[in-house]
Amino acid sequence: MKKVFILISVITIYCQAAFSQQGISISAKPCKIYIERGESAQQLNFDFLLSKLSADTLTLTKITVRVSDKNKVLVQTRFLDNNGTAPSIQTISKREFNGASSQLIFNPFTEFSLGLPLYKLEYEFVFTDNQDRETKIISTVYPQAYVQSKSFTLPLKERVLVYDAHDFYDHHRRFDYNFAPIKQLGIQTNFMRYAYDFVPVNKNHELFLNKGDADADYVGFAQSVYVIGDGKVIYASNNHEDNKKFNIPAMANNPLELYGNCVAIQHADGVVSIYGHLKQNSVRMKVGDRVVQKQEIGKIGVSGSSFFPHLHFEIRTSIDHQAEGIPSYFSDVYLLEGSTETKLKSGLAETGNIIESRAK
Repeated sequence: MKKVFILISVITIYCQAAFSQQGISISAKPCKIYIERGESAQQLNFDFLLSKLSADTLTLTKITVRVSDKNKVLVQTRFLDNNGTAPSIQTISKREFNGASSQLIFNPFTEFSLGLPLYKLEYEFVFTDNQDRETKIISTVYPQAYVQSKSFTLPLKERVLVYDAHDFYDHHRRFDYNFAPIKQLGIQTNFMRYAYDFVPVNKNHELFLNKGDADADYVGFAQSVYVIGDGKVIYASNNHEDNKKFNIPAMANNPLELYGNCVAIQHADGVVSIYGHLKQNSVRMKVGDRVVQKQEIGKIGVSGSSFFPHLHFEIRTSIDHQAEGIPSYFSDVYLLEGSTETKLKSGLAETGNIIESRAK
């Protein structure tokens, strides 16, 4: 019979780390966990930082989430475990802790129905050692619905493919800032946690003409980019070539080097909007300028870490290495599905959608 030791600690949203007697700590990242509401579901975009101080080997074998409402009534429970021939726990890529180490675990339970009350979420992590002894740690979070204080418009006027947003599988969402080469640059958070890659398309919803080998083949290349809301320019770069390259070491001093030609605008509520991969010498503003909603910023290019012409857009808390991503919603945006056009009530753009701004 397997001998089981159950060691339980509790963590809340306030950045406290839960420690077990085995020297494992778990903390939810970021500190403030937002509920992002779309047309048909609500999303939780946060991660867990797992750190192990002891020298022994432990394997993560199960993760369970239990959702409760304000009355402490359980409304849903889900889990990943090691049962079956292709266990669901294997969807977590990093499960073994060998010696002292730390790993970022992307929260596997991100999407819930719109009506489900997400007052309290209790995550239970089960670890097993080489003698089949178990350690359990419970991490409890209390997410809050994100309320945007200002009305933002889409930064592009053309029809747009949401090429990559920040769903569970998108690269913005899966930015591992605990990965050593990234960590060495001083980056401590996921500043692109709620980012978008917007790609303009033509009336046939094509991204490019010809073979797409040349930048000019793309519908969006050199198309105008616009301010989403009134604010002040706090960063602007304009001299990077459109060569899809960026200076990695320079990110130790300026993380925005990732985006090549880039503009950052601080809005009245303190959040900062970022517009990246702009065309060389197209930026029309400088640091200190006051700008208004729908004012032209520059043109779409391929500067910085860009595979092809597109606009990288995100909202974040600042422009330093401690910046965290913030959700964003857009007003007067329509979802285009064949001959059907539907106004997005939530204003949330989602991966794979083709959308268009109708803001006047």
